[in-house]
Amino acid sequence: MNKFSMSTLALLLCVSITAVDAADLNITEWEQSRFNELDTHNDGSLDQDEFRGTTKDWMTKAGYSEDKQVKQTNKKFRQYDSNNDGKVSLEEFVNATRQSKAAKSADSKAPKNTEQVAKPQENKKSNSGSKSNAKLTLGDIAPNYLGTDREGNEVNVDELKGKIVIASFWVSWCKHCKNELSILQNLQDQVGSDLLKVVAINYKESHQSYTKLKKQLSALKLTLTHDKRGKIGKNYGVEKAPNLFIIGKDGNVIFMDSEYQKTPVNAIVDVLKKELST
Repeated sequence: MNKFSMSTLALLLCVSITAVDAADLNITEWEQSRFNELDTHNDGSLDQDEFRGTTKDWMTKAGYSEDKQVKQTNKKFRQYDSNNDGKVSLEEFVNATRQSKAAKSADSKAPKNTEQVAKPQENKKSNSGSKSNAKLTLGDIAPNYLGTDREGNEVNVDELKGKIVIASFWVSWCKHCKNELSILQNLQDQVGSDLLKVVAINYKESHQSYTKLKKQLSALKLTLTHDKRGKIGKNYGVEKAPNLFIIGKDGNVIFMDSEYQKTPVNAIVDVLKKELST
């Protein structure tokens, strides 16, 4: 890896993570972005109405009644409002969110460390033609086919060996996905497309929607592909978006993350730095 790539990665790491001194928190870009998205009054805090944004979408999709949504969200609000002032500050939001995630992780019977880098594994057969949706594990050979690009050319992992490939499954209604695409674009620009290839795979959206999205994202230099029926995702064990995979220069999976918000940018940068140095 050349000195330019190392220095640009270090610079990107510095500008991609938002640091806040209050409460000695190192607030990630996603945490800050999510809080700003909820803070519709732009006053640096969340009231109960704004806080409903943390639960409304999934509760509505799950069929919760309005009354049940309000009761459960208000209960969650009180848990987040640690100083009982009727507002949730950024620091309270971040602390409570992290505590909640830590508790869920501790309760998991088989917790996974999504930031773990794979050790090389030999003699594994490619599952590029697999019909199952069994989950990939670190070190597995990445399924070959990643769709067709905007010009109609097939995108295959085998043809990209020697480069690092980031395969990002995303959907248009996920704001965090779109934020991630911008970050991945920045990464590709900084590292160089000769060393890093980002493939943004639109997951299970209609052809009409994808056609519109291609026009909206025409300025992006990322490789866009479309997984209308979820067949590409199935080979990767993807059941929903967002989902991100980093594929090493040898074609093996070296990093996986099923929820962008759990992965700070520096974790991705660390994986790239390590792979580029080999």
